[in-house]
Amino acid sequence: MELQLFGINHKTSNVSERERFIINESNQILLDSYLKEKFGDKVNSFFGISTCNRTEIYLVAEKNISNDIFRETMIFFKIQEIPFQHFYFLHNQDALIHMCKVASGIDSQVLGEQEILGQFKKAIRIAKDQNVARSKLLSYTKKVIEIVKEVRTKTNIGLNPLSVSGLSLNLVKNIFEDPKSQNILVLGAGSLAHAIIDELRKKGISNIRAVNRSIKKIKISNDYEIIPSSLESLHQELELADIVIASAAADVPLIGKGAIENALRVRKNKPMLLIDLSVPRNIEEEIKNIEQAYLFSIDDIEKITQDNYGQRAIEAEKALNIIVIESQKALQSIQEKTIKDNAQSQLEIFLNQLSNNEIERFKEAEDLKQMIMNLAIIKMEDKTIDEVPNIENIDSHIIDSMFKRYIKNA
Repeated sequence: MELQLFGINHKTSNVSERERFIINESNQILLDSYLKEKFGDKVNSFFGISTCNRTEIYLVAEKNISNDIFRETMIFFKIQEIPFQHFYFLHNQDALIHMCKVASGIDSQVLGEQEILGQFKKAIRIAKDQNVARSKLLSYTKKVIEIVKEVRTKTNIGLNPLSVSGLSLNLVKNIFEDPKSQNILVLGAGSLAHAIIDELRKKGISNIRAVNRSIKKIKISNDYEIIPSSLESLHQELELADIVIASAAADVPLIGKGAIENALRVRKNKPMLLIDLSVPRNIEEEIKNIEQAYLFSIDDIEKITQDNYGQRAIEAEKALNIIVIESQKALQSIQEKTIKDNAQSQLEIFLNQLSNNEIERFKEAEDLKQMIMNLAIIKMEDKTIDEVPNIENIDSHIIDSMFKRYIKNA
């Protein structure tokens, strides 16, 4: 079993492909059942993450099986027509390094962005709660989070944090000379919507309304909150909005070309800026063809600003050096623990097959490790045991500790 991953991201594909390959809470459970049916014990566990930049699946499974799992995953999602070369496949240390790069933000479209670590942790928590990601895979994710914390401590990659919500505000400021006078409509009420509204408020922009499927309060601070209108009122809200920032979770676009054309007629062709931060997208791409509508998708974010990019790139290089060194240590630590756990399991099986007299002899032995190895060889030749403990590379004091634990629990 080894760590493996495959995925698709902003470097290898466009948003129209990424929005078709989305891992969420419900389909992850179904995918787990599907993969168990196809591969059985060859897949120990997995979990997926989907953000505006990527969808990736991390797994602990038999070596060199990720291509087979990938093909079945594409069948499951019915996206076989996305070109194979748009996906990437990594294993062992390369996979662990990539996970660290993702979680630290240095593999993001917005270099060094802060939001991805929270999304990574949430994906782990969901998969753990669903019993999709189990102990072997979770041991890797624990190391990833430890390494990312070290990166954040030892570099300035997050000193001047950029975020998708912050870049959206930069775009607004670049286009409108006086953003404070514009009417802004936020579509959605999740964490990204909260971040957008918070950014707007910090810059003194207060003409903010929101629309969401459910009427749940968006609380920004103790003295500021927004209660969104229902989705049924979206068309009316579009007629009032100079700027629309969409961040809702939806499988299909919520704003179509016809809705914008109608809104522009009511607005007497007063221009509208639309920023779609969602994957899958909330706003139909055809709206780009409307003369008075200016639509930017998440793939346009990279072009909006290069603020402090040089400094962030230097810090990202430092971060990568830390990740490479620490991932090697982490991998070695995990492998040593796996060897130790396997040896302990084998030792327990071996000891359970011994007689009481043989156990008593072990208690008196000075070199327990050598005695176990000698007796194992004898019993293996006599074919009186089922499994020989692989303890040759385990330190003697660890063997002593394992044996004492066995005697205590017997």
